[in-house]
Amino acid sequence: TVATVGDEKVTLGLASYMVRDQQAQTMSYYNMLMSQYGVSGSASNVWDQKGDDGKTVGESSKDGVMTTINQLYVLKAHAADYDVTITDDEEKAIKEAAAEFIKDNDEKILKKLAVSEDDIVTYLELVTIRSKMHDPMTADVDTEVSANEKDQTRVTIVKVSTEGTEKDDDGNTIDLTDEEKAQKKDLAQQVLDKVKASDDVANADMDALAKEVDDSLSATAPAFTTAGSTDDTLDEAVQDAALELKDGEVADSVIEGDDGYYVVRLDKMLDEDATENKEKTVISERKSDLFDSTLEDWVKEEKIKVKDKVWDQITVTDSVSFVYKSADSSDDTKSSDAQDSTEDTSSQDNSEDTTTEDAAAEDSAE
Repeated sequence: TVATVGDEKVTLGLASYMVRDQQAQTMSYYNMLMSQYGVSGSASNVWDQKGDDGKTVGESSKDGVMTTINQLYVLKAHAADYDVTITDDEEKAIKEAAAEFIKDNDEKILKKLAVSEDDIVTYLELVTIRSKMHDPMTADVDTEVSANEKDQTRVTIVKVSTEGTEKDDDGNTIDLTDEEKAQKKDLAQQVLDKVKASDDVANADMDALAKEVDDSLSATAPAFTTAGSTDDTLDEAVQDAALELKDGEVADSVIEGDDGYYVVRLDKMLDEDATENKEKTVISERKSDLFDSTLEDWVKEEKIKVKDKVWDQITVTDSVSFVYKSADSSDDTKSSDAQDSTEDTSSQDNSEDTTTEDAAAEDSAE
């Protein structure tokens, strides 16, 4: 037993599996990013790095897993309050998936993981309950979204940035001179002149027109909350200018924002598709907030009690590396479905470290 939540005992095997699965997911993600950006080498040297809190990445990763374990067991404890159970079909799929996991990993790896088939079954039961708890826990969320919250305005803009691109000897960005800013404004004015001169301003290809002025320029078509919102990232000057226009009109002059000059066209004062998406986002955020706050309150009432002496036997360091056995089965994603939850977590150990072997012995003894 590595910890207890109420009357529930958490096995070291379950905790070990979750730590190594998290480690493997992180490694896979980092390696994917490195490959995407053409960075050579591997991400195996990430775990020993220290953060501002003095903890290593590996230690922080372990903390996160223990927090998740606490949440999973608390959700299980409250499942009956919402009539949430695991069906016979789900239990069958869970047991089949756990058996497949054991089959896919050899004895040496399983010993290093300190995990048993029962541990995998328990884990899959816990995540299945978690996935089924969300809807009943958030059923009472207010789904009425006001126009001020959801109405979205769509614009097309061309931005000529006035942010400096050069740095001084100390690494600080050098601001553009007034003359350089004037040149930037002139570029924006040239784009605006081309848009205004087009036969159909409302449907003019502003991206193509911008590139006629400078290949580095492009047009984007963002939406913003019509009533205004601190959540919107679009420059406030652009929003104000757009709200003075009618659909299809372009602002008569170049708009000066905080970090650039803009050519602004109002495409639609009320964009129905963007508004519908915003409404869904607002409701989703409300549900997420309710789920998180309810779970947080439950966790405060039922804090996990960790046996540090046992938990310390699991280490996440650069010398103890776990990766996915294969990369051809959606390795980088997790699913709350029982079968999928294990098919993407077959792991193999890349190191000679035997820390988890000792942990397995401790677990067996308890």
